[in-house]
Amino acid sequence: MEERGPPATGADDINDDPATMEEGGPPATGADDINDDPAPASETQLVPYGPTPNDTYVIHFPKDQIYRVPPPENAILVEKHRPVTKKKTSCKTWCLAFLVIFLVLFFIAGITVVTWYFVLSPKTPTFSIAQMNVKKPACNDSDVGYEIFLRAVNPNDKMSIRFESGETSLSNGEKGIAKGKYPSNELDGDETDDVKLVLSGAITALPDDVQDSIGDTSSNKTSPLSLNLKMSDLPLHIKYGFFKSWDKKAEVECKFKVDTFGSSTKIVEQD
Repeated sequence: MEERGPPATGADDINDDPATMEEGGPPATGADDINDDPAPASETQLVPYGPTPNDTYVIHFPKDQIYRVPPPENAILVEKHRPVTKKKTSCKTWCLAFLVIFLVLFFIAGITVVTWYFVLSPKTPTFSIAQMNVKKPACNDSDVGYEIFLRAVNPNDKMSIRFESGETSLSNGEKGIAKGKYPSNELDGDETDDVKLVLSGAITALPDDVQDSIGDTSSNKTSPLSLNLKMSDLPLHIKYGFFKSWDKKAEVECKFKVDTFGSSTKIVEQD
């Protein structure tokens, strides 16, 4: 029989043999290797490297911190898809707008009127006594008639003046002696016209010196008689072309003196 020698040993057999490890020297060990026992092969768990697609991670961030600002493109997209809501106009806004419009129109109208007045500068008409006639009563119970020719002048170049009927009175001092009406008439620009006034008054209402003047037929003239012709609330309408620019009520007063109430009455003085 053949003699068999010891079986051949490989590198694995050498490393697994504790005697051989002792002859080669003990391996370098650390503190962890001394205290920790290696886990059995059957209990070893494999930990995957990196998350799998099915894993879910919950990350909590503090609410008072902002870690990322959205890009401007996201804000534009949100604005495009946001529903448009119509803003309701409040009553206060409408009232304020109406007040502003009213003030603007009032200001424009005021400027227009002031400009119109100062540019055109309408002047009031002037009056003067041209002639006076006294009609003697047939008896003492009749009224005395007076005819006064009043000269009216329109000093405006391009404006016409229309007069409406108004109350007229004639007085001697503080004593009224006759009443009548101013007739309606119209004066064009720079026009002069004689207006006839017809007045009447009771002879008993005349002062004594006026009655004596009426009955005086002598050539010797007495002292002049002071008279006052007054037209109260005389309506005037001033027109410029087709536009009526001014309406007012005028107070006209003419003070004058006559030589007598007898025959051939003459105006000797007037203001």
